[in-house]
Amino acid sequence: MQDYFRKTIKMSIQLLSISHKTARASLRGRFVFDSEQTKDILKQLTEPDGQQENTGIEEAVLISTCNRTELYCSGTPENQNFIRMQHVLLAAAGIEKNSETHMAALDAFRRFSDKNAIHHLFCVAAGLDSAVLGEDQILGQVRNAYFLAMESGYTKTTFHCLFQSAITAAKRMKTDTILSKSSISTAGLALKTAMECQQNLPVKNVMIIGASGKIGSIVLKDALDFQELNIFITARHELPHPLHGQDRRYTVIPYEKRYEYMPDMDIVISATASPHYTVMKEHFLAQNPPVKKRVFFDLAVPADIEPEMSQVPETVCYSMEDMQDLARQNNAAKLEALPKAKAILSKYEEQFVKNMAFGEALPAIAALSERAQETLGQENAHSLVHKFVCQAKKNCDADEFVQFTKILNKIVEVEV
Repeated sequence: MQDYFRKTIKMSIQLLSISHKTARASLRGRFVFDSEQTKDILKQLTEPDGQQENTGIEEAVLISTCNRTELYCSGTPENQNFIRMQHVLLAAAGIEKNSETHMAALDAFRRFSDKNAIHHLFCVAAGLDSAVLGEDQILGQVRNAYFLAMESGYTKTTFHCLFQSAITAAKRMKTDTILSKSSISTAGLALKTAMECQQNLPVKNVMIIGASGKIGSIVLKDALDFQELNIFITARHELPHPLHGQDRRYTVIPYEKRYEYMPDMDIVISATASPHYTVMKEHFLAQNPPVKKRVFFDLAVPADIEPEMSQVPETVCYSMEDMQDLARQNNAAKLEALPKAKAILSKYEEQFVKNMAFGEALPAIAALSERAQETLGQENAHSLVHKFVCQAKKNCDADEFVQFTKILNKIVEVEV
């Protein structure tokens, strides 16, 4: 497929990627760019700088997140483009040539061309290349990157078709499979399970112990998406600024007063780095709590919640071991959906390649139509040829149709 693509479609696509699969967070952080930096990078890549007439790059899109930075370009020649892409990214990251970081970045870069670059983008947009399989956030990040490049004038026909196809395919995959319907992290899984346990309550009180920590902050972020939750978070000291931006849809309570609030809670999630228990049966019962169903989730190692809490009437406790079992079940469901997800993406990938090949074949179609008119003397010769090619596009897979258009170009000897 790669050879057919290059010989038939005149526009080459290149991708330079650095991600969680190849680099540690400290190195990836050097390649996180804001929108203004992104536009400057795209400008350097596509616009001549006075020392050259043409950069060789006609289109460019830069995806920049905490887990990946991916630079997509279209143009020729391929090898020179990769060199220029590397140079611009390294310079924008402020990495000195021949430094230890420079060498580490070169080792961490992955390079994809044409069909491989197309396939990679489709997988990225769908969350299949993410650290957490099927996560949703990356689709919005891909969409935003494309829109920024488009609005700034750095995309043309090839990338309009490519990114719109990848976004559409990802949406279809998320609609038709359970990859995005199942929880995507331990924190998210805990909250989802808690909501299911207390589904009969129209409004639920939830306490998050350790909300400023790594896991607790994810729980808080997910919890803010549920309007039916009254959220309480503990803090040992006054918080210097709101967690997760300006959304203050939560109540901060002193850590030492957590037991006073606990009887009113329906869900308690603890995720601290404390070496001691944050929730103990004796201190909880000292508040004379009314008997009602409560769900406790312990997301800490070592444990935050005393095991004896499970002896409290109407109390359901989940430990990290329980969460691992739930996660395995969740991941198993995702893996079962993976073949269907890949099949959906493959269908859209093939359609994109066929559409591009069809566009490149239009001059050959016009030439063949002229010859048919000369030979047949019929006014509808163009329609006949066009229908013939469209039928081939419909019935052939991507490999076959790219080869078909290659042969068609040879038949009529049209320069493409």
